[in-house]
Amino acid sequence: MAASQTSQTVASHVPFADLCSTLERIQKSKGRAEKIRHFKAFLDSWRKFHDALHKNQKDVTDSFYPAMRLILPHLERERMAYGIKEIMLAKLYVELLNLPRDGKDALKLLNYRTPTGTRGDAGDFAMIAYFVLKPRCLQKGSLSIKQVNDILDSIASNNSAKRKDLMKKSVLQLITQSSALEQKWLIRMIVKDLKLGFSQHTIFSVFHRDAAELHNVTTDLEKVCRQLHDPSVGLSDISITLFSAFKPMLAAIADIERIEKDMKHQSFYIETKLDGERMQMHKDGDVYRYFSRNGYNYEDQFGASPQEGSLTPFIHNAFRTDVLNCILDGEMMAYNPNTQTFMQKGNKFDIKRMVEDSELQTCYCVFDVLMVNDKKLGHETLRKRFEILNSVFTPVPGRIEIVQKTQAHTKKEVIDALNEAIDKREEGIMVKHPLSIYKPDKRGEGWLKIKPEYVSGLMDELDILIVGGYWGKGARGGMMSHFLCAVAEKPASGEKPSVFHTLCRVGSGYTMKELYDLGLKLAKHWKPFHRKAPPSNILCGTEKPEVYIEPCNSVIVQVKATEIVPSDMYKTGCTLRFPRIEKIREDKEWYECTSLEDLEQLRGKACGKLASKHLYVSGDDEPQEKKRKAAPKMKKVIGIIEHLKAPNLSNVNRVSTVFEDVEFCVMSGTSNHPKPDLENRIAELGGYIVQNPGPDTYCVIAGSDNIRVKNIISSDKHDVVKPEWLLECFRTRSCVPWQPHFMIHMCPSTKQHFAQEYDQYGDSYFVDTDLHQLKEVFSGIKNAGEQTPGEMSPVIADLEHRYSWASMPLSMFRHHTVYLDLYAVINDLSTRIKGARLAITALELRFHGAQVVSYLAEGVSHVIVGEDQSRVADLKAIRRTLKRKFKILQERWVTVSIDKCELQEENQYLV
Repeated sequence: MAASQTSQTVASHVPFADLCSTLERIQKSKGRAEKIRHFKAFLDSWRKFHDALHKNQKDVTDSFYPAMRLILPHLERERMAYGIKEIMLAKLYVELLNLPRDGKDALKLLNYRTPTGTRGDAGDFAMIAYFVLKPRCLQKGSLSIKQVNDILDSIASNNSAKRKDLMKKSVLQLITQSSALEQKWLIRMIVKDLKLGFSQHTIFSVFHRDAAELHNVTTDLEKVCRQLHDPSVGLSDISITLFSAFKPMLAAIADIERIEKDMKHQSFYIETKLDGERMQMHKDGDVYRYFSRNGYNYEDQFGASPQEGSLTPFIHNAFRTDVLNCILDGEMMAYNPNTQTFMQKGNKFDIKRMVEDSELQTCYCVFDVLMVNDKKLGHETLRKRFEILNSVFTPVPGRIEIVQKTQAHTKKEVIDALNEAIDKREEGIMVKHPLSIYKPDKRGEGWLKIKPEYVSGLMDELDILIVGGYWGKGARGGMMSHFLCAVAEKPASGEKPSVFHTLCRVGSGYTMKELYDLGLKLAKHWKPFHRKAPPSNILCGTEKPEVYIEPCNSVIVQVKATEIVPSDMYKTGCTLRFPRIEKIREDKEWYECTSLEDLEQLRGKACGKLASKHLYVSGDDEPQEKKRKAAPKMKKVIGIIEHLKAPNLSNVNRVSTVFEDVEFCVMSGTSNHPKPDLENRIAELGGYIVQNPGPDTYCVIAGSDNIRVKNIISSDKHDVVKPEWLLECFRTRSCVPWQPHFMIHMCPSTKQHFAQEYDQYGDSYFVDTDLHQLKEVFSGIKNAGEQTPGEMSPVIADLEHRYSWASMPLSMFRHHTVYLDLYAVINDLSTRIKGARLAITALELRFHGAQVVSYLAEGVSHVIVGEDQSRVADLKAIRRTLKRKFKILQERWVTVSIDKCELQEENQYLV
C-alpha cells in the first residue's frame, strides 16, 4: 500500500525531459513576461495533473517541491550537497565515456574555462559538455523527475559518506539514461547555477503570492511548496516559528553624511559590529538548535542539549526559570579567556568547528530576541525587543552576552563611535532605529552598518603587481576574471626588483568594462603556468595561477582590504581579507609596487588591520583634507514668475542650528504666515530652501491645495506637512517630531513609521495624551451610528487577533454572518413564544460576536431555524442561487456552544 501511494506522485509521472525543455525555453526567451509565461504553463499543467491524480484522496502531501528543488537548487544546500564541481565532473565524464585523455573532447571538458576561439562557450561547462555528449547520448532520456531526485539524493548521501565509488555509479546512471540536453540542465543543477535570467523572487511570486515571505521565515522549500500548493489559498499568519530557520534581517551600508536624515532626525542606537558568524538560537526547554545565516543547523557543534556541544552546557543555566522557550538572534564569537578579548574572524580559526577543549571558547553575543514563551516579537519595536531581551537570561562573560546599545542623536557621535572601533581593531559599528521592526531577509529598513573600508580615506591601500590570472566562467567566460597579485623583494640600491612573492587573489571591485580593458591590455603577455616548471621570479605558496605574466609586462593595481591575515596559500605567509581593486595605477611602473618590507610594516602597524586613520568632522582639531570647490558656471538669465522665484535670504541672520543642513520646499503658507515669511524663518534656524523638491528634501510645506501640491502627493516621494508644524518648531526653537495632525501626505517609509507609532485614528501607542489631543482623536473617528455592523466587524476581529482575544468565548461567532428564520407569521401563543425564543437567540449571537442580518443575501454563512422547520425547503432553494453556500443549523447549535463556551461541531446540528 505504501509503495503504491509513493508512486502516486506527479513527479513519478512527469518526464525530466519536460522540465528540461521548459527550462530551455525560459533561458532562450528574451523578455521577463515570456519567461514567466513558460514557467507558469509548466506549473499550471503540474497542478492540473495533481488535482486529477489526487481527486479522491485526503491529506495529500504531494506537491511541486520535486520540480522546485531542481529549479532553485541553491536553496537546497544541505539536502543537495554533492561535493561535485565542474573539474570533477569533467574527470568523471572523461573516465565514464572512456575519452582519450589527450583527445580534443577530453581537453575541452578539462580546460572548459580556456577560450578556444570557436563557439564562444568558454567558462560555461554545461554548454561544452552538451556538445561533447550530443553524439554519444540518447535522443531522449527515460528518467522521471522523481527518479532524477532519487539519484541526486543518492549522490549527496554518498558524498556525505565519502563513498566516491557509489557517487560514480549514480553519475553513470544519469549519463546512460539522459539525453545531452537533460545532462546540460543536470550539470547546472549540480553546480547550482541554472543561468535562467530569472530571479528566485520572480519564481516564488508566480508560484504563490505568499511564497517568498514564507520562505524567508522558514528557509524550507518543501514546506513552501506543500503549504502553498493551492494558489487561491493564502496564509493568514506568516511569521518566525520555533525550530524553523529564518533568513535574518540585514543592514544596509550607511552614508555618514545622511545618517541623521536616515534616522528621521530622531535618537538612534549604536552597536559594535561583531566579526563572527551570524547565528540564531532556538530553545525549547532542554532542546536547542543553532542556525546560520544560510539556514545550516549547527546543533552538533554548539550542542542540541545541555549535555553536549561547545556552548549549550555553559549557557543553559543562564536562562531565567520562567523562560520556557525563545528565539535569539546574534553573532557567534570566539573568546580568549586569557586575554578576555574576542578574536577576529580573519585569524586562523573557524568558530563553527571549535571543540570544547579548545584554547578559545565559543561565546554567543545576542543583539535581538524574536520570541519568548510562544509570544512572537517580530512586530514589536527594537526598543521593546531590547527591553525584553534583558529579561531573558543573565549574561555569562565569555559564554553568552548581550550586545550593548548606546543611544545617540548626531553624526558626530557616529563618527566618534567609528573612530573608537578603529582604535579597538573592531570591524565597525551598527546604527539602528529604535522603532524598527524585524523584517526577515530585508536589508536596511532601519538598520545600517559602517565599516572603515566603506569610508573614503580611512584605509591603508596597497599597490601590488598582477603576476597571474584565472579564466572566468559565466558572464566572464573567455576573459581573465581573477588575478594573482604579489609584492616585490626589495632589490639592491638602484636596481629594479627581480623576485616577487604572491600575496592574494582578487576578483572584485572593477566594472565589466574595466575588466575587459585590463584583459585587452594584458592579453598578449599571458603564458601557461606549469606546476612542475614554474617561473623562477614568481614565488607561490599552495595557490597557483592558471596563467602567469612576466612582471615587466604587467600593471600595478591599487587594492583595498579590511586586514592582513595569516595564510600558507601565498608565499608571503599572509593574505588580504576581502580584497578589491580600487583602480589600475597607470601612473606607476611595474617595479614601483609595494615591497615585502612595506607589507611587514603595515602588518605590524595595527595588528594587521588596514584601518588606522580617523575620520574627522568640521571643527575638530585635526586638519581635514580641503574639499576642492567647483568653479562657478555662468548661467543664462531666464525670467521667472514672481511668486515662483527663490527668496533672497542673503540678509537673513542665522539665530539657531535647529534646521542645520535640512532642505525644505515651501509651496504655500497661511494668511497669517505667507510663503516668504516661512522661508525666512527656516533660514534663521539654519535650513535650506528649494523651489522644487528633490531627493534630499526633508519635506514639502503646503498651506493650501493646488495642482503642484497634488502632483507631489501623486508622486508619493515626499512628505507634505502643514505650516502649523513649522510654526510649532519656530515657537519651541526645536525640531518637533511629526504627529498625524501635522501631515497632509506621507511617503511610504513615513507611513510605515507612523503605523508603528500611532493607531488608525492618530492616537499614539507610547505617548500619554491630554484633553486637547483626545478631542482631536475623537473628531477623526467615524460616529458609531454611521458605521454598519459590517464595517465594524473586521475592525473588531483585527483587534481581537492582534491582542490574542480571538479565543475568548465572547468572540466565538465573530466571523459568522447569521440569518435567523423569523419569517413565519405568528398567530397562536405557542408560536409567538417560539418566535420570541429565536429573537433572544439573535441577541445572544450578537453578544458573542456574530453579525446578525435581517434578510438572506450573498455573504450569509449560517441560517438558524427553530422548532418550526416548514421553510427549510425554501431556504435550500435560495441557497442554490448563491455563490457562497450557507449552512442551515438547529437553534441548539447556538445555545449549546454558548453553554459550553466554545463552538460546537456543526455537522451534528445540520438540518
